[in-house]
Amino acid sequence: MRLFWKIRYLDRTDKQFKDRNLYLSTKSLDPVTRAAFEYIAENRTPKIEREVLKYKHLFVEDNADRDNPADRDKFSTVGPSEYLEDETGKEITQDELAQILTGSSTARVIPRGAKQHDIDLMSVEDKPIPLAEVSLNNEEIRLLGYFARDLQEMLNSAFLKDTPCSLISYGRNTKLETAATDEEIRSFVMIFRRLYMTSDNDPANFSRIVPIFVKAIGSHPYGKWVEGAANEYKRRLDSPPDDRPFASSGRCKLTTKLLIDVFLYTQYAHQPNEKRQRQFKECLVEVDGDKNLLTYLFLSEIWKRSLEIGNVGKLISWWFKRYCDHHGVSPDVLDSLYNCHIGIGTAEKERDRQERILEEKVQQLASELWAEAGYTHGGPSQYCNLAREQLTKLLSR
Repeated sequence: MRLFWKIRYLDRTDKQFKDRNLYLSTKSLDPVTRAAFEYIAENRTPKIEREVLKYKHLFVEDNADRDNPADRDKFSTVGPSEYLEDETGKEITQDELAQILTGSSTARVIPRGAKQHDIDLMSVEDKPIPLAEVSLNNEEIRLLGYFARDLQEMLNSAFLKDTPCSLISYGRNTKLETAATDEEIRSFVMIFRRLYMTSDNDPANFSRIVPIFVKAIGSHPYGKWVEGAANEYKRRLDSPPDDRPFASSGRCKLTTKLLIDVFLYTQYAHQPNEKRQRQFKECLVEVDGDKNLLTYLFLSEIWKRSLEIGNVGKLISWWFKRYCDHHGVSPDVLDSLYNCHIGIGTAEKERDRQERILEEKVQQLASELWAEAGYTHGGPSQYCNLAREQLTKLLSR
């Protein structure tokens, strides 16, 4: 594999952006390093992409023009997408970039997509977060405890660890694909609804916990940021879905909250009444009857909203833990079943047990076939395919 890494760098002397082209042929590496490096090159996640920085010294710089169409298929590009360095090869942070270009030691870069409450938090000085002077009542402690419990369950869910879904279009048809299974999605939705819903049945939901936190820490900048983030969360719920591929521009009138509620009340948490069933059909009309697209919008929105809840919730949970430790209190909360029963999910499934036993018998038969053949060179593994074929044929009778 031949790898190409194009690095953008800032020359501190003339404050100009320039390019540095690095090349590497993995054939020159030892087998272990080669395998590890090719694993990094073939994985495109941001976390894994940065692993290439460890191997930068193995690359050769060559700024010659190699943009030959005949050679393009021989190269694979690598390197983190958000990476910048100076003329010496030292990585530059976004704030350092701003300071170099402006000449101001206090200059900072505002991240793309930052809202006013994010900018306000960036512009204030750090100050201790209130703990000793805060006094929560028993009910507030209980609710914060349940919020922290359910938040952790949601953050640990399989659905949240990958891109929620993709929508493939071919002609007039669409196809929905997800990394999570239907069971994993259903599990996530049932946790998400406890934090999302505003009914009395879930009193420790996101909307009710935010005021408790804001009141507790008073005028602290974190309180203002949480309040601003919660308002933005509500604004998004009251707006149309963010992403509407393949839908007629400007036609989709449904709100994100209605979309989520309709799926919760018709597909997951409840059997639909006449009103909810009618609303589902009305939502379907908004996307020209495309069920794949409607489900895509639903899954995308609950994933995005869960990230917003998670960003705020992790701060609240962090503060709440410190509060409990400082005051020596423990919330009266029923722990997650997973934490109470370490055996959940550890028993062998029937299919796995059958496959394990079959493989054991294949290995046993392969060893016996090898012995019958006079212990030929190559060991019993060379008879595994034959053993599996004979055993499967016999069992299928």
